[in-house]
Amino acid sequence: MIDGIGGVFLFSNDTKKLAAWYRDCLGIVPAGEDSECNSIYATFDYRDIENPEIKRTLAWAIMPTDQDIKDKPRTGQINYRVKNLGEVLSHLKSKGVVIDKTAEYPSYGNFAWVKDPDGNKIELWEPSENL
Repeated sequence: MIDGIGGVFLFSNDTKKLAAWYRDCLGIVPAGEDSECNSIYATFDYRDIENPEIKRTLAWAIMPTDQDIKDKPRTGQINYRVKNLGEVLSHLKSKGVVIDKTAEYPSYGNFAWVKDPDGNKIELWEPSENL
């Protein structure tokens, strides 16, 4: 029934501030602002594995919420694939981001966990060479 992920949506009381953090710390550059959804978004394109002629797009957006969620606990976690985890962690540390934990799993690769300024959990993944 489900054949993929269509998007990742974060909610924030300050969308511009959070989008700036993702731009500065993780290099996610927003493609624009959507006035209909009042969101800041980026897109990631990829090809269908079974039919590479089909191009798909994953939406990533920060959307405003009318509820006060400042300092409220979050659930869920987003996994971002990275090319070089060491470089990413060094960059994050230079921005004052606390690295919660790191782990190495030879079958899968290297992982690290951080939180964004709104408390959303982030998993960073550098896949092993065989993936």
